[in-house]
Amino acid sequence: MAKLSIRISYCVPCGHQPHAIQLANQLLGDYGMRFNRNMELTLVPVDKGEFDVFVNGEKVFSRHEAQRLPTADDIKQAIEQRLAAVG
Repeated sequence: MAKLSIRISYCVPCGHQPHAIQLANQLLGDYGMRFNRNMELTLVPVDKGEFDVFVNGEKVFSRHEAQRLPTADDIKQAIEQRLAAVG
């Protein structure tokens, strides 16, 4: 079974923590049982307006590039694309 590693780095001074936690909860709900022990999800508090999401080490979303916060669907689509690529 494939492994799934998700890292969410979010700006604490900007107030992005609630969004990061909500996104993490949604992703755990959607993928936690499917991947069980083959999944890890890490929240990393940062600053400078950052809200980036990495899947298996690859940046799949950047608040600076998109000029908005990600939706769960944004990240799920990126996850599914990467999972399909590895078969």
